[in-house]
Amino acid sequence: MHKTQLRWSENSATLELLNSSLSLPIYLLRQRIIDSLRSFSRLVLQAPTGSGKSTQVPQILLDAGLAGNGQIIILQPRRLPTRMLAARVAQERNVDLGKEVGYQIRLDNVSDSSTRIRFVTEGVLLRQMVGDPGLKGVSVLIFDEFHERHLYGDIALARAIDIQRSIRPDLKIVLMSATLDTALLESYLKPCNVLTSEGRTFPVDIDYLKREVIDEPAWELAADALAQAGDDGGDVLIFMPGAYEIARTIEEIKRSGFDGVVLPLHGDLSPRAQDAAVATYDQRKVVVSTNVAETSLTIDGVTLVIDAGLAKIAKYDPHRGINTLITERISRASADQRAGRAGRTAPGRCIRLWSERDHLGRRAQDLPEIKRLDLAEVLLNLKASGVVDLESFHWIEPPDPKSLRRAIE
Repeated sequence: MHKTQLRWSENSATLELLNSSLSLPIYLLRQRIIDSLRSFSRLVLQAPTGSGKSTQVPQILLDAGLAGNGQIIILQPRRLPTRMLAARVAQERNVDLGKEVGYQIRLDNVSDSSTRIRFVTEGVLLRQMVGDPGLKGVSVLIFDEFHERHLYGDIALARAIDIQRSIRPDLKIVLMSATLDTALLESYLKPCNVLTSEGRTFPVDIDYLKREVIDEPAWELAADALAQAGDDGGDVLIFMPGAYEIARTIEEIKRSGFDGVVLPLHGDLSPRAQDAAVATYDQRKVVVSTNVAETSLTIDGVTLVIDAGLAKIAKYDPHRGINTLITERISRASADQRAGRAGRTAPGRCIRLWSERDHLGRRAQDLPEIKRLDLAEVLLNLKASGVVDLESFHWIEPPDPKSLRRAIE
């Protein structure tokens, strides 16, 4: 069952998008989301991957009038989903990207004064807070995929709450993710409402390697797994830690004689190449991606996930005195997120390129960046935005006192 890319007239394409969006599971919570934000200015929304929260919640709030005449800003942890989600919402609303719906990432601002829904990366919002501590013209802040607990996301949320408590009680704050520590966040944000969507997923069979992996290149293991998996008619998503490993995986797959389309997906690709990876084709498609495809970004039609179980994690290197990217084993929570990508449209399968014993020994959750990065740069941003006492700052989880003291010094 190969997929065919359909070509519709503009009006029929818009209608098709509208109908598919309204069928997303998040719409079962539509009225409760609206009522919650009319009662409280803070909301925690837990909804599975593929439920439609990233694209639909901003539209629900705008269409319900909850933003008034102001702007809805949606924070994304990564640049690639920021651009792609904005393009998707603009397409659904049948508007030009950069007008009613836009985005802003480092060195690329596709928005103007008429923009009502703006997707941004976390650093963009923090810089906006430095230049405009009152967030003039902003009505709603949505922190998407907050479970990733990026350092700038944590800091931006803490500043937003300070702004809301002091000068902007009308500002609405929404936290969204598929997997959240709701107890921690509910305590931190109270008073707030917490809503949970059950979502709509199909079962995914998990397979592990029957042996321990010792010095075997991940790209060879992935190509072998693909060759042995057979063709169930769906597409394939392969997770690798970085661009080098992605390129080697694609080489191995093509060398094996795979009859289909094989494409890379990572943040350093051109927009055209990124769009190609999520497009539909007449042939079977294999996308080899970093963890950008783990959460916000949905690739339709995937029924097989092959996971190398690795990712590049930002950490502080005490020997060099800088933050750096280190390839490490992913947590069990991240592995579950990746496996779920195979169960979006039909029953799926996930092949993990590590043993079940290895899996049980992995960390349950990833450490928040505030626990593993140097804080000097973010503290300078806080100082610039008017924070006087850094040690009593309203942290979600306070950093290690030694790390904080080192960064202050």
